[in-house]
Amino acid sequence: MEHKRPEYEETPRMAEFRRRKEKEIKRRRRNKRMTKIVLVIVVIWALIAVVAAAFHVTNGFGIFEGKKPSLSSAEETKDAIEQNEQQTLAEQNLKQTIESESKKEVAESEETSLEEKTEDATKASEAEKTVKKHEDPREDVWNHYTNMFIASKVNTYLNVRNQPTTDGTIIGKLTKYSGGELVEDMGNGWWHISSGGIDGYIWSENCVTGEEAKEVALEHCMQMVEVTTEKLNVRSGPGLEYEVWTTLNANEKQVVEEKDGDWLKIAFNSTYGYINEDYVKTGFYLVEAIPWSSISDCSPTRQQILTFGEQYIGTPYVYGGTSLTGGIDCSSFVQQCYASAGFSLPRTSREQATRGTQITLNEAKPGDLLFYADATGTIDHVVMYLGDGKILHAALSLGQVTISKYNYSTEPVRVVNIIGD
Repeated sequence: MEHKRPEYEETPRMAEFRRRKEKEIKRRRRNKRMTKIVLVIVVIWALIAVVAAAFHVTNGFGIFEGKKPSLSSAEETKDAIEQNEQQTLAEQNLKQTIESESKKEVAESEETSLEEKTEDATKASEAEKTVKKHEDPREDVWNHYTNMFIASKVNTYLNVRNQPTTDGTIIGKLTKYSGGELVEDMGNGWWHISSGGIDGYIWSENCVTGEEAKEVALEHCMQMVEVTTEKLNVRSGPGLEYEVWTTLNANEKQVVEEKDGDWLKIAFNSTYGYINEDYVKTGFYLVEAIPWSSISDCSPTRQQILTFGEQYIGTPYVYGGTSLTGGIDCSSFVQQCYASAGFSLPRTSREQATRGTQITLNEAKPGDLLFYADATGTIDHVVMYLGDGKILHAALSLGQVTISKYNYSTEPVRVVNIIGD
C-alpha cells in the first residue's frame, strides 16, 4: 500500500531557515564560479607567457637541440603576425569571459539584494502589524480572565443567583457591560460565574464570551489602580505636604482620573483624592458584580424607596445631573427616590444632612441616609443604607448608580433618619 508523505504547513521559522539556506547555496555557487574564473585567467596568461617565451627563444637563442632552422624574412614576419593575432584573440576571449562573469555576478548581486530588501520589507511589515496589534493598552483587560464574559445584552442589570434557576436567591447584580470569569457552562442556559468576589449563576442569553467579549471589553473597560501595599494613604492633594484624608486597603481598585507627577488623581465619593503611584499597579479592568441582599426586613415605606432606587442601578453618574436614565448625581438620586414615597428633600447633600433625626450607624435601618465628607470635612456625598453594611448610591468612583460597602472609601460622618419609623 502506498503511503503519501504528509504535507506540513510552513511555519515562519521554517520559512526563515529555508530563505537562509537558499542564500547560502547561492553564495557558494557564486564563490565557486569566481574561483573558476580566476583559474581560467591564470591558465590563459600562463599559456600566453609560454608561447611568447618559446617564440623569443626559438628566434633569438637557439637553445633547442640541433641547428636553428633558417627562415626567410617573409616567413618570420608571417609567423610573428599570426602569433600576435592569436595572442590578441586570446586576450579578447579572456576579456569577454571576465565581462560575462562580471555581469552574472552583478545580476546575482542585484537579485540577492532585491530578495533581501523584499525579505526585510516583509519582516518590517509583519513587525508593524504585531506592534499595531498590541499597541492598545486596553488589551490588558484580557489578562485578568481565563474565560471572560460580559453582560452586554441587558438594559439595567442582570441578577446573579445562588442556584441555576429563577427560584435561586439573588446574591448579586451585574450592570450593563460588567463582567467576570465564566467558570462553567451548565448546558441548560445557565452559566456558573465568578465576579467581584461573588460566585453564582446567571442566565447566559444576556451575555457574550470569546472574541465578541474581547471586542466589547475594549470599549467598556476602565483604567484603574490596584493597591499593592497593606495600607495606602489618600491625600487631599498631589504631595506629601497635603494632609491624609483616608486610606485604602490592599487589593482595592480605584478609577484613575489623571496623573500629576508621581501622584494619581482618583475619584472618591463626589470629589477626588491623590495617591502615590509607587504603591499601586495600573491596569484596565471591567466593572464587576455588586453584592446584593434582601431589603424585606423593613417597613413598606422603606421598601418602596429602595425598590424604586434599585431599578436605576447602572444609570451613569453625572455631576449636577438630575435624570434617572440619562445621568444623575448622588443628592438628586436620593431626592427622587424619597419623592417616590411622598418625601420632599432639598437638592444638595449638605442641605439634606440638616433634615431628619441624627442617629448612629448601629441604629441605621434600610432607607436611612449616610453622609460623607471631603478632605476638609465638608459634606459632599449622600447614600441610602440597604442593611448588612451595604449602601445604594450614585457613585462618582464607579461612574454609575451602584451598590457598595458602606465604608467603600471613607467612614460616614453623619447618619440621619428621615422616614421617622
